[in-house]
Amino acid sequence: RVRARLARIDKHNFFMFSPISSLKMAPSIVSKNGEIFNTSKPLLVKNDIIVKKLGRQCKMKKKWLLALIFTCFLFVPRLVFAVDFDILSYKGDLNIHADNTAVFKETITYHFKDDFNGQLIGLGKAGKMPKGFDIDDDPTVLVSKNGQIIQDVLSYTKEEEDGYKVFVLNPGNAGDTVRVTVTWQLSNILFLYNDIAELNWQPLTDSSGDIKDLEFRVTSDSPAEKLFFHTGKLLNEGSVEKVNDIYWVKMKNLPKKRQIELHAYWPREAFSSAPSQELNEDDLSNFKRVEVEIKANKVQANVMIKWIFPTFFMALLLLTIMYYRTFRKQISLQKVYPKNHRLYEPPMDLPPMVLAEAIYSTSLEEVSPLNKQKFGKFTFEQLIQATLLDLVDRGHLSIFQGEEEPWIKINSEKGLSNFEKECLRMTLSTNKELALSDLFPEYQVSSGLFHGAKEADEKHIREFGMHLKRSFERRLERMQSCVRDKVKILRIPSYYRPLTEKENNLVKKMKVCSVVTGVVGLIIFYYSFRTHGYFSLPLLSLGLIGLLASALVYFVTRGPSRDGVLNEEGAEVVYLWTSFENMLRDIAHLDKAELESIVVWNRLLVYATLYGYAKKVNKIMKLHNIQLENAAMNLYVSCGWDKQFHTSATQINLYTSVANTASTFSVSSGSGSSGGGFSGGGGGGSVGAF
Repeated sequence: RVRARLARIDKHNFFMFSPISSLKMAPSIVSKNGEIFNTSKPLLVKNDIIVKKLGRQCKMKKKWLLALIFTCFLFVPRLVFAVDFDILSYKGDLNIHADNTAVFKETITYHFKDDFNGQLIGLGKAGKMPKGFDIDDDPTVLVSKNGQIIQDVLSYTKEEEDGYKVFVLNPGNAGDTVRVTVTWQLSNILFLYNDIAELNWQPLTDSSGDIKDLEFRVTSDSPAEKLFFHTGKLLNEGSVEKVNDIYWVKMKNLPKKRQIELHAYWPREAFSSAPSQELNEDDLSNFKRVEVEIKANKVQANVMIKWIFPTFFMALLLLTIMYYRTFRKQISLQKVYPKNHRLYEPPMDLPPMVLAEAIYSTSLEEVSPLNKQKFGKFTFEQLIQATLLDLVDRGHLSIFQGEEEPWIKINSEKGLSNFEKECLRMTLSTNKELALSDLFPEYQVSSGLFHGAKEADEKHIREFGMHLKRSFERRLERMQSCVRDKVKILRIPSYYRPLTEKENNLVKKMKVCSVVTGVVGLIIFYYSFRTHGYFSLPLLSLGLIGLLASALVYFVTRGPSRDGVLNEEGAEVVYLWTSFENMLRDIAHLDKAELESIVVWNRLLVYATLYGYAKKVNKIMKLHNIQLENAAMNLYVSCGWDKQFHTSATQINLYTSVANTASTFSVSSGSGSSGGGFSGGGGGGSVGAF
């Protein structure tokens, strides 16, 4: 917690703000007339305020006002890292002395995309570090903006549990380029064993942005025998080069929040003057073993991600294709029928719902508005609309013009099948006649049901929605059961056979291979990118292809898996109905002779409504003035009531949607990874801005 006290400076007759000892103002390196000098004494130390005169031109009131503003920023942590910026480069310079002390200078170059208040740079001492390792709490700071050194820059060093953070108050604007250099004094940075002195240090563990260009220089009084640079599980390790006893480490594009580690060793004699750490053991063999393991793990990860996984997923895709070809061969019929043949009259005179069930294996439950995974040849609205028009054609219903809109009227229910009676109960309820816009009166409900609803209304609304859903579902079940009974009465044979065990196994194998390729492939791609920093285009491509293949397998096999496959007799019947559908589709392009060959225009109109070609057929009948014996059907065509029929039938979608929502109504409804790849060093460091 940060406390503050006010100290009165009589000489200047103004008040100054002083943070507690956990915040210390770091001395700054500034330049004057081309000469760099160090303002070596801190401005704020513990509970005393020491004011140093920096020059006659320094305005103390302005300086301490900025200090006050900066301290306020410390109380608003959400502002930290909220600024958008790029880290163009990070340069670290580590110079190790014979007494096991070191000077570490880090230079960070920012390019800001937003206005900003300052920068922060941290250095830690967490984890496995040598006995007595310490960081001096008075680092020096040098800041330049757009190539110009900033004099009298204000910076604070904040001590934390595992290190220090330097906050530099250096406000600026979007587009500025800022370079910050912080120089730290370190002690006991090496592990001093009997045989070697080991550097096992992570100078950077938490960068808040990607570093485009990273460079390290490691020097010492006596050159290191060997130095390694690690980036954890990142496949991009960077390069290490020794030039004139100086080690240079270079790397491009270090992802944010990634750790880096320097691992090196010297002969123990090079640090004979350093204080002993009482590590009375040899460590060179362990050093080499650790490096061999890191290299082996890196090679293994590289091979797995770049070769083994892509090859494995490629093989699964090839297996999927092979299984699919075998499956198609198994279910394909020997006889091949022409695709664009036309038939000018219905092959059989079947009620629309019976046709859907027997020929296309499409049931009402499968295309129900309550079924989110609708699957069938026809939609629920087409089945209802065609059934009502079929009853009009057969004289059981009549349609006439009311005062404002068409009305439908029951003439007689004598001779109707049970499923047709159930259809009338669903669409007209107990009414003998009803306006087209009022179809489905028992299920009519408005979305206004939820407007202004309170918590006390939840139970009532849910019960109401559940009642509508169950009532609709029970009606559909009865209708579909009656349709199946009608199929049996008409003695229509089964045109589908179930899949054999071999065919079912092929379906399962296709699904497993495609799903594993898609899901697991994308998971490994994500893992590779997040953990190893490697963007694997082959894994991404194979994963997406696998997902596409699994979707295609699902759509290709769901029909045969649900209904079975057509037998030879069924294939011929479906071919005849497909030929009839082709004629409906192309009716606008038929010549006069072909149109004259059509006799049963009334049945044609019913089936055109079922197949979705009612508009085309109506247009042709009007154009050629084709008259029907049924006056109601003639009126239907001449008035163009197919649009109103369709609109009224689709209203059930809205009603069931509202009922479904009401049944569950509620007022209230409405870090980087690193893992292995390191030798176990400690330390830490952060780079950010605010």
